Amino acid sequence: MAESIAMAPPKGQKRKKTQADAEEKEPAPEVEEEGASGAKGKKDKAKKKKAAIAQAPESAGRAAGGGDDEQQPPKKKKKGKGGGAEKASDSKEGGDPLEDKRKTAQREIQQLVTRLRAEGKPEAEVRRAKQELQAKFGDLKKPNSKKEEKKKKWQEWLESSTGKEKQQEAKEYKHDLVVIPVVWRGRHDRLDVQKAAEDIKALVAQQGADVWVDSRRQYTPGQKFAHWEHRGVMLRIEVGPEDLEKGLCRVCKAKEPGEYKSVERKKVRLPPDGARKLLLTLKEWGLDMIQLQRLPRDDEEADEDEEELAAEAMAKQKEKAAGGDEDEDVGGNWAPRMAAKAEKENKAAKGKKKRR
Repeated sequence: MAESIAMAPPKGQKRKKTQADAEEKEPAPEVEEEGASGAKGKKDKAKKKKAAIAQAPESAGRAAGGGDDEQQPPKKKKKGKGGGAEKASDSKEGGDPLEDKRKTAQREIQQLVTRLRAEGKPEAEVRRAKQELQAKFGDLKKPNSKKEEKKKKWQEWLESSTGKEKQQEAKEYKHDLVVIPVVWRGRHDRLDVQKAAEDIKALVAQQGADVWVDSRRQYTPGQKFAHWEHRGVMLRIEVGPEDLEKGLCRVCKAKEPGEYKSVERKKVRLPPDGARKLLLTLKEWGLDMIQLQRLPRDDEEADEDEEELAAEAMAKQKEKAAGGDEDEDVGGNWAPRMAAKAEKENKAAKGKKKRR
């Protein structure tokens, strides 16, 4: 045991080779030779495999065409104008006739509009001609489109019992107050008027009232007034461009639906300056949920505001008298259509008399 165990040399000295070490290292060259021969065999096999692969397409090409040319790999089709033309031709051959009719209609309508505008025709005439051509082609909507499917689902819901109940609830529901921004399309101050209406809504809604801002653009201000009056909402606030310039709004209370002459109106300053007075006015006119009590200073401020408004009204009357304007302030920021119609008839009658 003592002889077989080799003592480790001290640090800095190399261990001398013994006879046992030499005997252990003798079979190493044989292993290396075997490894080298195995590697050579693998290389030879790889070369043969590559040669076979290279000869395979040549033999296949000669068998198919009898020539010596090498077989080319298939080229990938490029996506471009050619692909679109092929698809268009396929759609023409076996396409949908409704789709072809729709494309034809679109093309003819576009050509008609371009031609009329080049001739300098007015937009009203262009629109009329376009509608006539569309009526000629008829309904060309896709029956299975997403829009049509959504429309069918909506109609089914309306006809269902749930939909009918919801519609009835919406018709019978009454808001406590309606804020109507008196605006028209194309005005530069439309967004400012809308923001003033939203500020009024936020102020009154904090008191627990149900407030609605009617910002529908498909109806005139007069139609909105009549709509809410007939639905039982007699209290409203109007905000228009002229009122916004003066920092005012109009609190209106109707007595009879559709009778604009019976409407009681009061001008109040816009919030935040006139927030307290606005809430007090609404409470006096029917909004009992507003928890606000009138103080002596409120009466003093109300008198000052009334004096200012009276001075403004006097100045406006003087301007009308100087300019000969007979327009009456019956609707705030809007005027009834009957008044404008009567004025046109009077002008037409005067013109006929002068001709005679």
